[in-house]
Amino acid sequence: MTCKLCDEEKKLIEAHIVPRCVLSPLLSPAGPMIRLTNDPKVYPQSSHTGEYDKNILCAECDNSFSPYDDYAGELLLNGFEEKYSLQSNTNQRPPFYMVPEYDYKKLKLFFLSVLWRMSISSRPAFNRVALGPFETQFQDLLKRKDPGDAGTFPVFLYRYIDDIGSKIMLGAHREKHMDLNVYNIGLPNYIAVIKVDTRSIPIDVSGLVLQPNKPLIIAARQMQNEAEFQLITKIFATERHQ
Repeated sequence: MTCKLCDEEKKLIEAHIVPRCVLSPLLSPAGPMIRLTNDPKVYPQSSHTGEYDKNILCAECDNSFSPYDDYAGELLLNGFEEKYSLQSNTNQRPPFYMVPEYDYKKLKLFFLSVLWRMSISSRPAFNRVALGPFETQFQDLLKRKDPGDAGTFPVFLYRYIDDIGSKIMLGAHREKHMDLNVYNIGLPNYIAVIKVDTRSIPIDVSGLVLQPNKPLIIAARQMQNEAEFQLITKIFATERHQ
């Protein structure tokens, strides 16, 4: 079969869409993780291993993502709160975390690769992700190991600071953000917002975008403000009565 990254006829493997090292906080012997979506027609789904697809990547191409996956897991999930504290400012913006130094290339390529993997997968869990004409642009960046500049598919990163947000992974979906087309990608404790639109982002939020040679700014967010919160509380209430 044809690998969707290198476009060569090769033996394909079972490739994880969201890498297992990133899912580790939700993989517990006590039970499967729960993935939620804001689509009212889709019931919460559980998984012991995460989603994988055996029809998209050869072993070599899948392994090419490992440095990005491992880096993101180490940076965002391995003792993050012990390394970085929540900060606030005086201009009424939400609290935030600041990582003084980070590898822009690895982190940006991690998010681009996850969104691209979701788009090329035929797994039902990702049927709301379709990059369309942008899919080949993502593929080209990934083949060249090029994250692009900050304005190339800009990435915003938010961290949930409440207890529920740290235990749930929201499903990926497209929505309007500041009147731009974006994809939300849920990860344990985080949600990444990736702009997939040719229009420019507003200047007043440009400081939140991943940028090379600048600190990483991660805005704080609370799960209670999300559209999925009512569904989450129902699930937790049901579990307490079981």
